[in-house]
Amino acid sequence: MAYHTRSNSFPSRPHPIIQEVDEHLCRLRSSEATSTSSSLISDKLHGQQDLLDCVDRLLQLQGTQQALAQEQQQKWANELLKGSLRLLDICSTAKDAMSETKECIQELQYQSLEETRKVKLDSLVR
Repeated sequence: MAYHTRSNSFPSRPHPIIQEVDEHLCRLRSSEATSTSSSLISDKLHGQQDLLDCVDRLLQLQGTQQALAQEQQQKWANELLKGSLRLLDICSTAKDAMSETKECIQELQYQSLEETRKVKLDSLVR
């Protein structure tokens, strides 16, 4: 029995907006080598505005939004993991401190018991 599975691979061609962004970038890069007359500066500014409009449309695409949301979720998961590791370190340090405190208390109780025995023994001897 044959099963058909779908691939989650990227499309073979980029989205038309991505191609448009690339075209605007190429035009802006090629215009950098030209002179700086006021009309050319105005053309460059219009080209930059067109590029920003394309980038804005690209950011509004559902796939882009999903990719950005997924990246944000991964960042949050990583931050949560780092926080959990810090909390684990703090708990380990607190456990060590509690163990040391317990040992000190046991030592003090032992010394107190020994002192009480000595006092009782001294009072019996006199």
